[in-house]
Amino acid sequence: MSTYQLTPFEAGQVLAHMHHKLSALQISRIILKGDGKSRFSETAIRNCMGTLKTNPARKGKRQRGSGPPRKTTTRQDTQIVDAIEKYRGKFKVNIAWLKKRYFWARNLSNFALESRLDDAGLAYLRRRRKFLVEATYVPERLSYCASVKRKHQATLDKWAYTDGTVFFLDRTAEENVHTKRAALGCMVWRKADGTDALYADCVGPSTYKKAQGKPVRVWGMLANGKVNIEVLEEGDVMNNDLYSTLIDEKFPDWLGGCEYLVQDFEACLRSNHALEAFKRVGVELVPDYPRCSQDFNAIENAWDLVRRRLDATLPRAMEDRDQFVARLWEAVRFINRHRKRRLEELSRNQKVRCLECEKLEGSRTSW
Repeated sequence: MSTYQLTPFEAGQVLAHMHHKLSALQISRIILKGDGKSRFSETAIRNCMGTLKTNPARKGKRQRGSGPPRKTTTRQDTQIVDAIEKYRGKFKVNIAWLKKRYFWARNLSNFALESRLDDAGLAYLRRRRKFLVEATYVPERLSYCASVKRKHQATLDKWAYTDGTVFFLDRTAEENVHTKRAALGCMVWRKADGTDALYADCVGPSTYKKAQGKPVRVWGMLANGKVNIEVLEEGDVMNNDLYSTLIDEKFPDWLGGCEYLVQDFEACLRSNHALEAFKRVGVELVPDYPRCSQDFNAIENAWDLVRRRLDATLPRAMEDRDQFVARLWEAVRFINRHRKRRLEELSRNQKVRCLECEKLEGSRTSW
């Protein structure tokens, strides 16, 4: 019992099972820990059984001072809490950051540090997000999911995913402040009771941030675990002619042998010019792809990886378009090289997405 601690309730369970002549191994397969998932080891149960045999009146309560020594001092506890409250609005503060900042913290487990923060009433919380699918689109989403589940994985492996995105360059110092705040991420350590929710360090960037700045429009494709992009000329917006030209000039190399294409429903993407260009390059649109279903288009997840890399390499000073485009190309090369396994998973997990959508009765999935 000095190594493993069972609650009085769990000790009572062990005693009851001992009455029915169960072995330590059998009991370890029955009793769950407080998380409701993991189980106590056979050694922990055997130690408890030995203690109960010696002292049947024992209720499993820990004697004062019998637990393991605390791994941090009061001063260290104060240090990490103060650091989080001071720097959470300036850096992306998490457990890894704490270990880099404090040498002594590197000898502690992540769980030990999280426990100290939990003791201080802090929790790693997400800023509020909202997912909504209009009821009109739910039936076609569920119909699509049923169709995907009937397909062989070899067929799904031949799907490519394409879409565009827009990055915004800062025009003013004020916009640059919000860009830096956005790069810190959507999570922050703050008081679990919400008392410091309105502190400046706990507030996210402007809600208009996504539409602020000078636009840099990019088109891309995810196929066979690789992302390819084309940066549109300054001032260009995707239209029928531009998209048809892009299909003819870029898609043959981008597709990498894929035969089917997932894309959204903007008019220029499904115009007669675009459909004729698809025939020329030998690719078909995935039939019955549902509207309002960005969570099924895997390129959106690839854009997220690119944005995270851009956040991680954000320069201190404002940058011009040429500097940003160079950094963007480098970010794409980085994820193709260092996130290859993740990109391959995204290229091939349509069934996983559909199972989650069905479980949520057609609502937006976590993808």
